[in-house]
Formats: sequence, C-alpha cells, structure tokens
Amino acid sequence: MKPTLRRSILQRFLGLGLQIAPDALDLIINTGEPTAVVDRIIAARIDPTAVPVISRQYVETLLGGKDNTTSSTGLQETVVVERRPDEIVSHEAGNYEKPKTWALDVIQSPTLDAVGSEGTVQDFHALFMDRFNRIRRMFVTRVDTQGAIRIEDAVARKKFARRASLMGRRDRRAEKPPATKIIGMVRNKSVSRSRNIIVELEDPSGTITCVIPSGRSDIDGQSLVRRGNGLLLDEVVCISGIIDRDGRLIADDVIYPDIPVAREPGRAEREVYAAFISDIHCGSNEFLEDEFERFVRWMAGHDVEPEDKKMVPKIEYLFIAGDLCDGVGVYPDQEKDLLIDSVHEQYSLLAHYLAKLPARVKIITIPGNHDACRQALPKPPIPEYFADALYKLGNRILMLGDPSYVLVEGVTVLLTHGDSLDDLVTQLPGASYKSPAIPMIELLRKRHLAPLYGGKTELAPLSRDWLVIDRIPDIVHFGHAHHNAVDNYRGVQIINSGTFQAQTDFMRKQGVVPTPGIVTIVNLKTGAPVVRMFYDFSEINGPR
Repeated sequence: MKPTLRRSILQRFLGLGLQIAPDALDLIINTGEPTAVVDRIIAARIDPTAVPVISRQYVETLLGGKDNTTSSTGLQETVVVERRPDEIVSHEAGNYEKPKTWALDVIQSPTLDAVGSEGTVQDFHALFMDRFNRIRRMFVTRVDTQGAIRIEDAVARKKFARRASLMGRRDRRAEKPPATKIIGMVRNKSVSRSRNIIVELEDPSGTITCVIPSGRSDIDGQSLVRRGNGLLLDEVVCISGIIDRDGRLIADDVIYPDIPVAREPGRAEREVYAAFISDIHCGSNEFLEDEFERFVRWMAGHDVEPEDKKMVPKIEYLFIAGDLCDGVGVYPDQEKDLLIDSVHEQYSLLAHYLAKLPARVKIITIPGNHDACRQALPKPPIPEYFADALYKLGNRILMLGDPSYVLVEGVTVLLTHGDSLDDLVTQLPGASYKSPAIPMIELLRKRHLAPLYGGKTELAPLSRDWLVIDRIPDIVHFGHAHHNAVDNYRGVQIINSGTFQAQTDFMRKQGVVPTPGIVTIVNLKTGAPVVRMFYDFSEINGPR
C-alpha cells in the first residue's frame, strides 16, 4: 500500500466532509483505478449536507453496479448518540467492552486566561522572584540546607575571614571562619585560567561571587567542578563553603533542589496501563502513517502478539506530549516537507485515526512547538479554532496546556513537550538528542523544566513560574527529541516517547536521528514500563 496515495485519497474525502472505513479505503486502493473510483463515489452523493461514512459494502455495490439500499445518499449514515463518560461502549476486536469511567484528575494545566501578560519589566521581575521563592522553599525544608543565610549577610562574614587571617599570623590556633550556605539564582558563570568555575549568585538582598575550586571534591567524593559545569544561568541552587577576606564564597559543595531519595511513588489499585507517544507530525511528508495506523489497530486488539493479549485490553490512557501535527511555517522552507499544507486538515487527519481508538482509551494531549499554539512557555491548550476535529472527539480527549500535571489512577504524571532540550543539549555536558534521559534527569534535579532564559526556549513573563517542578511526579513525559528513552531517577519514571515521523532534511541538518514508531507503556499498578515497536528498523541503516 502506498502511503502517499492513501493520504491523498483521505484528503479528498476529508475536504468534502466525508469519512471512510479502513476496509473501504483498502478496497479502493486495490482496484487498480483508485482515482476513478473516488470520482464515482463523490459523483454519487445526492445529499451534500449529509455526514456519511463510506463503507466497504457501498464501494462493493458501486463497483458491482448493484442497487444500494443503505441510505438515500448511497452511503452509510452515522447516527451519533451522546453518552455520559461512564456509558461509552466500544466495539473492538474480540468482544464488546463494558461501560467504564476514567480515574483522572487535572491537577494543573495552564489556560489561555492564566498565561497572558503585558511583558513589562515588572512582569519579568515577578517571574524570577516567584521562581526563586518556590525553589527556596524546597531548600529550607531539607536538613542539609538548613541554616542558609541571605547573600547580604554572607558577604558581611568577610570580616571574620580578615580577622582570622590577622590572628592566624600570630596564633595558628585561631578560629576558622564559619561555614556558610547561601541560596541564590545563577546570574553568571565563567571559568578562570586555573580552571576554577566562577559563579555569580544573586538573591533579593544582593550578589556574591562563588569560586568552585578545580581540584576539590564534594562530600560524596565527586568532582565539585563537574557539578559546577552543570549549572545553568537563572537556575536556583544552594552553595556551601567559606567566605574569604574578599567576600567570595569558596565552595565545598553545590546542592541542587533535587528529588528526595526516600519517597513512595503513587500506584494504581488495579492493573491498568497507560501508553505514551508524542511528535506524530501529521501533515509531514515523513509522517509514518502506516505505522501509526498499525499502532491504533494494535490498541484496538488487532495483530496483537500472544504475550500482549492480556495487556492491550487494559490500556485505558494515551498520553501525547505535543507536536500532534507538523504545522505550517515552523522553520524555513517547511512547505517542501509538507504533504498537507493546512493546519486544520493536519489535525483532521489525526482525529481520523484517534477516532478509531477503542472507547476505553482516554486521550490526554498537550501542544508542542509545531502545533498551532504560541511558542512561549507555558502554553495554553491547542485552540479549538485550529483543531476542531480533535475537540469533536468529545469526552474521549482532554486538551491540556504545557506543562500539565495529571493524576491518573493515583499516579501523578507530568507532561511537557520538552522545548528546553534545545538549550540543554548545548549547555549540559553529556546531553544530546540521542540521550534525552540525561537532560531530563538534570531538569528533575534542578526542579525546573526550562531554567535558562534568553536561549532557544521562549518563556512568557508571568507572575507565576509554571515551569517550577513543585510537585514530585511519578512519571515525567517528554517529547521533542524524536528519540525514545526510558529511565528512572529516584523513583520517577522518565519517558521520552520518540516520534512517528521519519528523518526529514531539516533533521539531518540539525543532526537529529529519530527512533520512530516506539511506544512506551507503563503498568500503573507496578510502575513497570515496556516498549513496543511499530516501525521496522531493519529496513533502514538508522538507529537500532
């Protein structure tokens, strides 16, 4: 089956408001004259206001010259009966599904009304003050960072260093300057000729220069410079050490807000699963439509391997972490990479496939940088104006903003597209698109989804910093990297869900090698992840 032909036929029908059953589409393509058959179907429409579904039976009747008694339009009419969420019944492979409800609550999601500002200096100041105060509260509740003082008070301790220096000349038993801990935001960072890392920290009381010596280790025996190299501008961190006579802090430890070691992850009370995907890029020439349809059919119980037959019917949640469509004008000359050059039609094609998912599956989506949404974080949900076809899926889909927290079956899921990965792969040692779990773990340690301001990631100046990781998630779900990754950090399940888009010319120029068609599925009762592949990697000389 040729994907391009399949997509072109779907576009013709979608453009006329028509839907077509998958087996009817297969029959049309296999006739040998699909264009002529499509023309006959369109010409046979009597009532242009009908909202029909073209069935295989109708196509067979049309090709065989028989009378079609399905309806007055010659097409199978769709009768829509609205049901409450707990009354939805799905017709799947194998059996009928019992009515069910979803145990899902939205803890936090930015709305359009909550993410606007005038962009004044005061707005930017409020944003960074909120970030500082939120992360500072994380530090003051910890044992190892208790006793942290204001920077102004820390600088004042230089008098102790000067006094100790004078007394030390007379008496070697002179008291050493007191240990000092400060919590501040990284204002600047540089490397000296002696390879020491020089960090300038600030808080509301003032600024201070911190020196991270190149030959020193922290209390765990790890290189202190290695920690210092991981510091990003505008992140909030705690540094401990001794104040010297010049008012500088000579560091002996760099402490991140981090994830607590001792914590009990949330777990579902019953055996239920969630699937995680992202970066579908509907509308792209490289959208892997056949692979995506294979995934949808698999979710409905078709072509399931024996070892998955018990699991698949229990997959009740599908999380999509952005880039649902490829968009228009996202990067220079993108039109060369587009099969569908209308955002509305791109979302319509996606809705066409998502509608085929069994009704037991609740779909939760957020926008990505390719979606028809503003670029600055936080992002509100994709507007209904652009994605009305998705909104027409009704209660089966939940359109959220980026970032969002969702409590599903007792498990806290943090969803974000991962725009800040573009900055982290150039700023963090060891970070790359091929290993997205590395920067994801660093963001968890920093307790912020996009610390750096002024880089590639646009941040909106709001009175609240939505990107602070206030709540500790059980699962954190990123996309954007187009490279699947599954890891665990201190009980937090880390997922980067890859993509359903093959490598484009733009990706080649950026050095992005995708791992498409890989879906991560998590048992919400045990927390155990598994991956399933819907792309044949043996056909290309790409990643394995």
